[in-house]
Amino acid sequence: MARKSASDALAGPPVRVPKAGQIIAGSIREQIASGDLTAGSPLPNETELMAHFEVARPTAREALRILEAEGLIEVLRGARGGARVRAPDLAAAARQCAVLLQLEGATLAEVYEVRLMLEPTAARLAAERGPRRAASAALEAVIEEEERAFDQVGSLAEQAIRFQETLVDVAGNPTLALLVRLLHELVSRQTVSRIKPDLGDAARKRLRRRLIRAQRAVTGAIREGRGEDAEAEWRKFLVGVRDALVVNGAGRVRVDRSADG
Repeated sequence: MARKSASDALAGPPVRVPKAGQIIAGSIREQIASGDLTAGSPLPNETELMAHFEVARPTAREALRILEAEGLIEVLRGARGGARVRAPDLAAAARQCAVLLQLEGATLAEVYEVRLMLEPTAARLAAERGPRRAASAALEAVIEEEERAFDQVGSLAEQAIRFQETLVDVAGNPTLALLVRLLHELVSRQTVSRIKPDLGDAARKRLRRRLIRAQRAVTGAIREGRGEDAEAEWRKFLVGVRDALVVNGAGRVRVDRSADG
C-alpha cells in the first residue's frame, strides 16, 4: 500500500488567509461596532493609515473601499474631504436582503409569515416585561397623533409604521426590534403600492378606524399586562394586513430600486 504524502494527510479545505486590506477593514469595523468610532467621526487619511498599519497605499485604499461598500463610511472628495464614519443604514441592509431573497425566489407571503412569528411576540413581551405604563403611554401618544390627523390626507401605511416601530421598541429586546425593523423596511415600499391610490375618503376613514381600533386593543392589553391577549390582537391585525396586501395577488420579493435615487 502506497504511503500518503504529507499534503494528502491534511484534512479539510485549504485555509484562506485574509488580505491585509480585509484585516485593516475588520479592525476599523470592530471599532465602529464597539462605539469607539461614532457616526461622523473622521478616519485617519491614507498616509496615516499606511503608517499605523505599516502597509502600502493600495492596501489602505482597499480597506477604505471595503468599508465604503459596506456602507460603514463615506469618502468625501475635495480639500476638506476624507473618510468619515456613517450611521448604519437599515434601508441599505434591507436592499441587500432583498437581493438574496429575490435570488432564492422568496415571496412576500413568506416574509409576512416571518413577521407573524416575530411581531406578536414583541407585543406579548411589552405586556409581560414592563414597564407597562411607559410602554402603553408611548403607544397611546402615537394613536393620539393619528387621531388628531384623522381627517387629513396622509398615508395609512405611514401611520401603521409609526405604531409598529414603537411597539417593537417597547418590547425591550433590541435584537427582536432590529429583526422586525429590517423585515418592515424590506416589505414596506413593496406593499404600500398595493393600497389603491384612488381609494375614496369614506373608505380611507374606515381603514383608519380599523387601524386605530387594532392599535387600541393591543395597547390596552399591554397596559393591563395581558400578554397572550396582546399577542393575539396584534396577530389578528397582521393577518388582516397580509390577506389584504399580500395574499391577494402578491408576487415575489423584489429589490426596491427607487431608494437608490
